[in-house]
Amino acid sequence: MSTLLLKQVSFHYQGGFALQDIDLSLPEKSFLALIGPNGSGKTTLLQLMSGLLQAKSGQVRLQDRPLNTLTRRELARQIAVIASDQYFAFPFPVVEIVAMGRFPYLGRLQKLTDSDRQIVEESLQRTEIGHLRDRPISQLSSGERQRVLLARAIAQSPAILILDEPNTHLDIHHQIEVFRLLQHLNQEHSMTVVVVLHDLTAASTFCRTVALLSEGKLVKTGTPQEVITTETIRSVYRADIEVHPSPMGGFPQISYR
Repeated sequence: MSTLLLKQVSFHYQGGFALQDIDLSLPEKSFLALIGPNGSGKTTLLQLMSGLLQAKSGQVRLQDRPLNTLTRRELARQIAVIASDQYFAFPFPVVEIVAMGRFPYLGRLQKLTDSDRQIVEESLQRTEIGHLRDRPISQLSSGERQRVLLARAIAQSPAILILDEPNTHLDIHHQIEVFRLLQHLNQEHSMTVVVVLHDLTAASTFCRTVALLSEGKLVKTGTPQEVITTETIRSVYRADIEVHPSPMGGFPQISYR
């Protein structure tokens, strides 16, 4: 059974871009990369999958329930979202930001339990930001803030984790560590992971399934080897590239002329 199912989903902005007839099924423990040129609809599709936008036609279902029938609290217990442009107006300490991930499980005015605090501490350690716990979020670098947001999402204990360009602002070491952490959550904790990526080599290295969007349409879905080919990428991205197997694992790798 699919964790998340999109059936003939369409959406349009007034007088502008539209997503058309999207069919996509995410079984449990999926690790999906959404790729495509700028303006192809990746972020809009993420927002439809997370309930931030409502489809104009078609249906999005979560665990066989229409997504629009779930309350915000129910959604927050099932889906965690890390957007690419989150902003904090106040200089909260890192540990308080991560603890916000537990709010969907608390009653009104209820304080964190010992179990909640343990989950927060584990999330800090998993993302290697324990040493930042008392620092204000406003004093962190972009890469450090990205890992704080990931820690908050992990503390939320969702069934589905949705991320918009999670490797933005991260150095190579932390890019690899974030993707390894996502793989661990996916494989060892049965978490379904959906990521928007511009880095096609990262998509083919770490994700089991790739969905390619172009001009609001789903062009192709399959394994990285099926989707990231020279012919397909040249056609959709209009770029003079070659795709060849990586010497470090055989996954598709992009070379530029």
